[in-house]
Amino acid sequence: MEINLFEDFPGKSKEDWINQIIKDLKGKDFEKTLTSVTEDGIKINPIYTKEDNASLEALKYYRNRVNMESSIPGLSPRIWSNVSSFDGCNEKATNQEVLEALVNGADALMLQLSGEEDFDVLLQGVKPQYIQIFLCSKEDPVKVFRQFIQWVGRNNLEKESIHGGLIWEGFAVALTKKKNKEEIIEIAKTLLHLGEEFVWFKLFSIDSAVYHNSGASPVQELAFGLSAWIDLIDAMVGEGFYPLEIIQKSMFNLAVGSDYFLEMAKIKAARILMHKLIQLYQVDLPAENLFVFVQTSFWTKTLLDADTNMLRNTTEAMAGILGGANALYVLPHEIIAGNPGSLSRRMARNISNILKEESYLDRILDPVSGSYFIENMVISIFEKVKEALERIEDRGGWWICYEENIIQYEIKEKRRKKMNDLLEGEKTKVGINKYVNAKEDLPLNGFVFEEKEWELSPCFESMLVENSLIQKP
Repeated sequence: MEINLFEDFPGKSKEDWINQIIKDLKGKDFEKTLTSVTEDGIKINPIYTKEDNASLEALKYYRNRVNMESSIPGLSPRIWSNVSSFDGCNEKATNQEVLEALVNGADALMLQLSGEEDFDVLLQGVKPQYIQIFLCSKEDPVKVFRQFIQWVGRNNLEKESIHGGLIWEGFAVALTKKKNKEEIIEIAKTLLHLGEEFVWFKLFSIDSAVYHNSGASPVQELAFGLSAWIDLIDAMVGEGFYPLEIIQKSMFNLAVGSDYFLEMAKIKAARILMHKLIQLYQVDLPAENLFVFVQTSFWTKTLLDADTNMLRNTTEAMAGILGGANALYVLPHEIIAGNPGSLSRRMARNISNILKEESYLDRILDPVSGSYFIENMVISIFEKVKEALERIEDRGGWWICYEENIIQYEIKEKRRKKMNDLLEGEKTKVGINKYVNAKEDLPLNGFVFEEKEWELSPCFESMLVENSLIQKP
């Protein structure tokens, strides 16, 4: 005989819950007291119930489609790589740091390269077939990738065994270094020819992180990143390539901020948007095959009270994992002060390990699947980004908006609003305008920087402004 434990607890509608809340408020205005609106105009309610599920039908396909199932028996269903970053300028010293990181929990490398490095020294003792390698070019991505390919050949490595990608998005580069569109497309064509046989190595990024770290809102990040990708695909198709050739070599590069649930929803929306876009190009790839590279936010880090950055890193890393990251790079908490020390790097590396080995975030494939609250936010972000993409396309696409300074202006305005909110106390940031550590020095006090109308300011601008928040100008 089955016993229904819920028989004595009659179901309540959403209206019942709201009526009870209004009663408990004792005359306070429901909307003003308990609802809020994000910087993108997305309304957040204090309660979500099964009745809100009616709008979530479109998400059914995307539940539990986060990563491809491992071919190795016994592994947990949720898989993400723990990325550590290194500058390759001093190959011998960096090699020792790389080996130490791999022995102590890292299983992916992000290498900052000029193209002049000796890979035989830099990666001596590294077994690339067991890890992921991500390459970041300081100047010339083609030169860096050629050097990497030559190293793979000298070591007789199977190209199909190399996993990772080139973190490069030529249009985003144009925001800080003047380039013409034809030059960017030529680089993309060369990379595609060079990397054709590297089946699991990505060559192009949908770079939303650059907008995030310049102060953009979540909707702006996704819309500008995706619109640049659309411009790239269309330009490459015009050069005789098939959309599939570009799409299967692309990955999403996202930065995740401190608004825990919103950022989680942003990452999930990013995967859905990318999947919906590739369908428009008649490309049929499962959503779980799309690769999402997530890094914790540079924008949220502060020079003052740097220990608080560790807390921000932890919540951001959790949001990244629960949102569906396939690779996670946790920035060292002292990165904003310059070259982070070994402790800072170790703490960053351990955050991912602890969330896996002690918090068991790898045991469930998609823990937030079915959450009324988060999935309603996902749908809201999706619709807002879709509207923004349509506006960009109506104006002629990403490149036209870039040339007319529309992208730069919109992000500058959003950044200014964020900064003013902190200055005026409208928004709270622990360690900056709330619970400030009075013992901290102000090494950049009085620093003055200039903005150029045609480019995004360096992402470290956030650090400079935050220092000015201690004493309101």
